[in-house]
Amino acid sequence: MSEWFAMGGHGYYIWASYLMLALAVAVELLMIRRRRTQAIEHARMSAEEEESA
Repeated sequence: MSEWFAMGGHGYYIWASYLMLALAVAVELLMIRRRRTQAIEHARMSAEEEESA
């Protein structure tokens, strides 16, 4: 099993790249969630302005 993790001596670089990919995906998901929340809030505020006009 440890031979599989070592991946022919290149395991450090391979697992580091997997970790960086996982971090990038996690950050992207968090940013998407934040932008969605902001868009919903903006739409809600615009609707309230139209109602009061």
